[in-house]
Amino acid sequence: MTNATRPRRRLMTKNLIMMLVLLVVILIAIFAWYTDQYAATAESTSISASAADNVELAVPEKVTVTEDGVEKQKDSFPKSNDSWKSKIEFKTSGYLKDLVKDVTSNGEQFVIPNFEAAKGLGEGRKVITDDVWTKGLSSKEALTNTKVNDDDQYNYISLDFYVRSKSKNINVTADSFLAAGSELGYDGTNADPNKAKLLTGEDIYRCSSYGAAKGKSGAFSADAIVGALRVSLIGAPVDGISTDDSTGITTETTFDGGTWANKSALKFVWLPRPDIFLQTDDNSNNWKLYTGIKPSDTIAEKTYCHNFYTGNVITGNVKKGLTAGAYCDPAVKSIAGATNNSGIFKVSNINDNTELDGKGKYPTLGQSAKVASDAPETSKAIQFTAGTEQGDNRETTGYYVYKFTLNLWAEGEDAEARRSMSNGAFSLELDFGT
Repeated sequence: MTNATRPRRRLMTKNLIMMLVLLVVILIAIFAWYTDQYAATAESTSISASAADNVELAVPEKVTVTEDGVEKQKDSFPKSNDSWKSKIEFKTSGYLKDLVKDVTSNGEQFVIPNFEAAKGLGEGRKVITDDVWTKGLSSKEALTNTKVNDDDQYNYISLDFYVRSKSKNINVTADSFLAAGSELGYDGTNADPNKAKLLTGEDIYRCSSYGAAKGKSGAFSADAIVGALRVSLIGAPVDGISTDDSTGITTETTFDGGTWANKSALKFVWLPRPDIFLQTDDNSNNWKLYTGIKPSDTIAEKTYCHNFYTGNVITGNVKKGLTAGAYCDPAVKSIAGATNNSGIFKVSNINDNTELDGKGKYPTLGQSAKVASDAPETSKAIQFTAGTEQGDNRETTGYYVYKFTLNLWAEGEDAEARRSMSNGAFSLELDFGT
């Protein structure tokens, strides 16, 4: 983005971070606990953001350094006002290819378990809870480590960004949503709301190879992968910065001089599409996709909870043993075994008046989720440098600053995390406000 694209007026009331995995067909090999490994590819992944009042976004700047004779790209805190935009884009050097490993997460820890042999298409594989497990690989780690063969092998998408505002309070707003490409009218080339289609029926985009054949009433779209997707934010306030003169890299510190990695905590876990459920059995032709599910429906017990596993670490860093967990929004907390994780976990707010079954209709978060607060340790101490664009008279101090990591994954414990959903398209929008 060039400086000329930044508005020269006071920014509007919200900030929007949009994950546009919609502009291309997402060929995700997500089959979770259920089938043999199957490689698939995606052309690209990008995220952008739009204007918001009192809230601006920035991504880490890349600085080239030489370590042991090898040039590497390192992240640096964005000090200049030029770096802070009403719209940002994340771009990666690699693509989402050959995503072939299973993953489960509480929003913070990402775990790849071991399994018993598959018992059939309907029941799938069972996690061995007393076995060893491995750590899931993030896109951030895969694209920055020194290994040359894992850039397209990550298990979940992980992206860093910064937020600054005149207010201490930052919220993910009710307008945030995760929509299937079909619901947005994405036909494989362009997104046109006038071309929106349902996820089930005779006329659908990207028909799954499971369920009824294309053109039949029981067919369903692979875009239903949105039912298995989860979103989380990990964050902490940034209280100070320091620059290494030898490398030019600026790093951030938290309120007591600690590192962001040590002080950051889970702020938000979101199950965006509880309205979707895939019913399976051992005959893949009989698989059926249910849509428009609401909390009052009997089937809601199977889809309104986020079930996952966390891994235990034995002495000596041996990773062995898994514990089953479940989160549930207070609105549906009657589901057995679920907790609300102190309000961090959110399910899109769907009620009996929510319209979901029509073309182009999909749920939004429907509620505000606080991800940064007026904690006393948050300060306005950081000094930025002035912008270079003519007419840019933004202040260089007086901002509360936060750093977040956005995680996006397909939850292996979810029914829609199936090979049948490879080739699905979706769009995630996170809307930030104060």
